[in-house]
Amino acid sequence: MASPLGEELVFTADRYAIHRVRFVGSDGAERSRDIIRHPGAVVLLPILDDGRIVMIRNYRVSLATSLLEVPAGTMEAGEDPRQTAHRELAEETGYLAGRLEFVRTFYASPGICDEAMHVFVARDLRAGDPDRELDERIENELVRIDQVRTWIADGTIRDGKTLVALLGWLFEADQNHS
Repeated sequence: MASPLGEELVFTADRYAIHRVRFVGSDGAERSRDIIRHPGAVVLLPILDDGRIVMIRNYRVSLATSLLEVPAGTMEAGEDPRQTAHRELAEETGYLAGRLEFVRTFYASPGICDEAMHVFVARDLRAGDPDRELDERIENELVRIDQVRTWIADGTIRDGKTLVALLGWLFEADQNHS
């Protein structure tokens, strides 16, 4: 197990910082690794009363393409994940949740980043107008569960947080019906 020796700030951006962490490796030698420090995020699985899922087509500048995703967003400093979930759902989709159910927390890339992602199912949804950021190109897409299963199987859904949320939810649904 690595023993931490300290860390220093290397770079700061608007949503994360990079720290150089020094530690003692398993061979006893001092090592360092650059780690992205992130405030955390929420991932939402909004389910309409008729069972359809509110997904988004989200243009990702890093990939120069749109991905089919579930809504998600970065937590503000000191913000409770539930508060972030309500805010991000309304901002990205326009929907307001009457009920949020916590599902799980996971780490998408723990080798380089400490970002904890908190998954919630949003229910009792009321439609409204989204309040998207100026640099966001997002479109809502209401999807039936059979279509979600097809898109997971054929690779249409490629976003990691979306796969974790959907597969976890489908697994639990399958377990409850067996």
